[in-house]
Amino acid sequence: MLENISKSEFVNFLLEKKHNIEPKTLPILEQHIREQKLDDFFLDFSIDFTDEELNNFLSKLDYWLKNTKLNSSKADVIFGLLYSCNKFIKLIKNPTFSFVEIKQFYNDILNTNKNYIIEYNKKDKGKINIAVEGNVVTRFPPEPSGFLHIGHIKAALLNDLMAKNGKLLIRFDDTNPIKEEKMYENVIIEDLHTLGIKNYTIVRSSDHFDSLYNYAIQLIQLGLAYCDNTDQLQMREERTKGIPSKNRNTDIETNLSIFSKMSSGNCLDYCLRAKIDYTNLNKALRDPVIYRHIEKEHNITKNKYKIYPTYDFACPIIDSLDGVTLALRTNEYRDRNEQYYWFLEKLNLPNKPKIYDFSRLNFENTVLSKRQMKFYVDNHFVSGWDDPRLSTLRGILRLGMDIDTLKEYIINQGSSQKSSVISWDKVWSLNKKNIDHKSARYSAIPKLYCVECLILDKNNNEIITKTEDIPKFKKNLSLGNKTIIKSSHILISQEDANILNNNEEFTLMNWGNMKVKEKQIVNGIIIKIILEENLAGDVKTTKNKLTWVNKENIIEFKILEYDTLQNDKNTDNLAEKFNTNSKKEEIWLGEKALISVSPKTYIQIERIGFFICDKPLEFILIPYTKQKRMR
Repeated sequence: MLENISKSEFVNFLLEKKHNIEPKTLPILEQHIREQKLDDFFLDFSIDFTDEELNNFLSKLDYWLKNTKLNSSKADVIFGLLYSCNKFIKLIKNPTFSFVEIKQFYNDILNTNKNYIIEYNKKDKGKINIAVEGNVVTRFPPEPSGFLHIGHIKAALLNDLMAKNGKLLIRFDDTNPIKEEKMYENVIIEDLHTLGIKNYTIVRSSDHFDSLYNYAIQLIQLGLAYCDNTDQLQMREERTKGIPSKNRNTDIETNLSIFSKMSSGNCLDYCLRAKIDYTNLNKALRDPVIYRHIEKEHNITKNKYKIYPTYDFACPIIDSLDGVTLALRTNEYRDRNEQYYWFLEKLNLPNKPKIYDFSRLNFENTVLSKRQMKFYVDNHFVSGWDDPRLSTLRGILRLGMDIDTLKEYIINQGSSQKSSVISWDKVWSLNKKNIDHKSARYSAIPKLYCVECLILDKNNNEIITKTEDIPKFKKNLSLGNKTIIKSSHILISQEDANILNNNEEFTLMNWGNMKVKEKQIVNGIIIKIILEENLAGDVKTTKNKLTWVNKENIIEFKILEYDTLQNDKNTDNLAEKFNTNSKKEEIWLGEKALISVSPKTYIQIERIGFFICDKPLEFILIPYTKQKRMR
């Protein structure tokens, strides 16, 4: 079973505190399940379930809960299992969640354990406090197979932060030529520069391919690796059940011969496996694959190699050879830590980096899978890797995230090992606070059903046209001024027109008070309003304060509003999972000063929300800034 390490450790904490049950080592949940003598189907649980697999598991669990009496410790283990699965947490919040027994059970136990959850969360505030002696050498090892996303950003920033007085290696993990493209190396470097990461040395896993090949031979010679042609499904089943491969005890000479043939492009059905411990409770130690055949030209080494090392094998060796002293990685790899040090010990590599685990960033309703994002890009569901619906760094910035806000938020999370699902509203709220002072204010209205207003003086004459320069933002005069034109012919929105009553006095912002004299309505739509100017009126006494644009001094522009990439359908079909309502476009009319707003500039459309200029006269609504009145 695949576990969420941090959430599993919460189960250790809960059971020790509540039931005085001794904490377990990895695999934590599996050991608790066995100790509590729960049914075998619980061992099939995985945080990586597909929607269909999770649904099947929940069906079994729902039936089981109806027909089983539970003591408190068993209930807490099952609660911990569900609590560890982000997909389940999202699912149970959906009003259509259909498993009644599970919902009742989970919510009851959640309520019972709330204080324990609070206590556990207080244990770790996310401070960065990692002790390493001497000059620190860290590495950030992205695979050049896509753009950096929000999950990578925390790792990149923490590695850079820890290496401030040492050395940061940007190591491209190019061990799988099927996935990798040279272009991705360039965009990753550009993204790192955007994050302010500029002092580093670029290295590649492929720099060490010869050494890795020789270390693989060394393991074979030590009797610690063997060639295996067991098919993938059978190998997976054997590893799950702790069954040795039929090739596990093949003699050294035969293994060396087969491995040599593999390296020449023969014996395509073979891989090389480390001979560790096929029965170990930690399944990462159950003879992992360390070399496999890949028939694809490599970007750097071209056709020199026919077989390539796996990440699990290459990572510890290259860390040691590159002089890494601190290996920061997300705690989803924690069950591989023992494997990491096994390779270093058996190969007698003197440099043994210190591993420090931290939790990955998990955001609500956010796709972090590069495979899924690539599907949507390649099939033109989105405009590219910088589409605002994607969780790539470029997509998030294009959606209006301020880079300093993003860095501030992530660094404040520190090197915490607690896994949690973060609501985006917290980040966007901080973002709004940080961009407010640098956002010029403008007036605009939807073009559709906009209403012409005729402004007259007390003698029923059109008013004299006046031009006035006012600050773009009264609280930040450094943003400069803009020109507004006050004349008898202005436009307001249909929505605002509807809230005005005959004879009502209201305020036009940046102008003064007006009185409604007449509303002209055709088929339920207001087409014109006659107003009387009353500049002597007190703006403090009016209920409604409305925005407006001058009819003769306007510019058309486009507003875009984005929603989550995927819908709530319970399906593994990515096309069906795509949220077809994730992008909305609308034409608005705004003051002509908007024409001078350049891309990547923040603005506020008054009484509407904050926006970022995507391109001239195209503005993207920044999440969680929309005011209620905007449709």
